[in-house]
Amino acid sequence: MSEIANITDLHKVDIFAKQVLGKKVLAETDTLWQEEYTAGVLTGKKIPFRIYIINNGSIPAEQPVLGSPVSCVKLCKRVIEADYPRNTLVCAGKSRVTHRYQLVLLVEYENGTFDVLTLPRNLSNRLQYNPATTKAFVDSTVIDTTGIPLLQHQNQVVPYESLVIVAEGVNNYTSFEYTVSIPYSMFEPNLKYCYLEDPSLQSYILLKCFRYDTDVLDTFLVSTSSTESVWTTIVQLTVTEDIIDKLGIDQDVIVYGVPEDYICEE
Repeated sequence: MSEIANITDLHKVDIFAKQVLGKKVLAETDTLWQEEYTAGVLTGKKIPFRIYIINNGSIPAEQPVLGSPVSCVKLCKRVIEADYPRNTLVCAGKSRVTHRYQLVLLVEYENGTFDVLTLPRNLSNRLQYNPATTKAFVDSTVIDTTGIPLLQHQNQVVPYESLVIVAEGVNNYTSFEYTVSIPYSMFEPNLKYCYLEDPSLQSYILLKCFRYDTDVLDTFLVSTSSTESVWTTIVQLTVTEDIIDKLGIDQDVIVYGVPEDYICEE
């Protein structure tokens, strides 16, 4: 404005806005992992996501050649599916955040060659090897021997989490789906019950501070059938990020001010 108006010149202005009632920050949250098994029993605990990348030059055979093992893995890109992350408010109890994404990896082998892997699209169970799409395997606790992805759980610490590979058929895996259910009691400041019953209550999700880590381990012989096997390199992947969930309602905000004149030129 060209000058400050006197207080007597102020006008009452009604602004329609979203008021944030509370938020929860899940800092450094693992969004790629698999569930730990101990003696074949689910523990509900997270461990790094483990893949078995086929060595360059090795193909399934009765006596497969070792080929060239993996020397380095880098994340090129994380692709988030359209309309994700999304949120579902479950009655008056919790906020459920669902996140779908793909990972594009650049793999370097010891012989100096490179390859690009898209996860989970290039993953398979060891008994569902497809030379057209399979570049790496996962444990049978992640994708079973029939090619069906299995739900992974983290139920030892609140908020509870799950992870599953989204499939449109065997060896047709489109994305990872990570879900976390945040009780309203974890939001700050505490949410009043009357607000939780407001029909305009909505959630807004922010993802920040994306980080990843890879750990290239040993070579491993994977059986692809009763007679054939292939040499692979074990690689552990970790993806972490901050998940910020804000809950708010529609509300009128009353302010006093003087609108600035705006003149349209002919």
